[in-house]
Amino acid sequence: MIINQPLILLFVLTFALPAQASIWFDADGNTHYIGSETDNPASLENPTGLEAKSLQPTFPNNKNKAAAPQVDLYVTNWCPYCKKAITFLQKNNIAFNTYDIEQDIDAATRKKTLDPGYSGIPLAVINGAVIRGFSDAAYQQALAK
Repeated sequence: MIINQPLILLFVLTFALPAQASIWFDADGNTHYIGSETDNPASLENPTGLEAKSLQPTFPNNKNKAAAPQVDLYVTNWCPYCKKAITFLQKNNIAFNTYDIEQDIDAATRKKTLDPGYSGIPLAVINGAVIRGFSDAAYQQALAK
């Protein structure tokens, strides 16, 4: 059997190149699409399973950004406790930034730097307090500061 190497290369490139699109979130919670050919990123299926509104910070009652608590949440798309943490913050109209540590290598590195001994998720940083996992009481206490 003769293998035609240029034909194999063409076949591999045909299927590998479309899979290069990726999604990441910056420090401000903005969604970025790399390699996507769509003009409307919102029309893409949400790969994290999180509500799109949770990815953009919101500020209740049009308050000044400086008055809002600073909340960063390190999550994965499959974690039920991450979804509980997000739901808690949304229900309480708390602005927050979400970082998927499986999609964003920089976020994974920041998470390890914040709490090197903790490999679990979610990890929340609320007004400077690092909170492991999800606890309604711990989140409320950190938000009160």
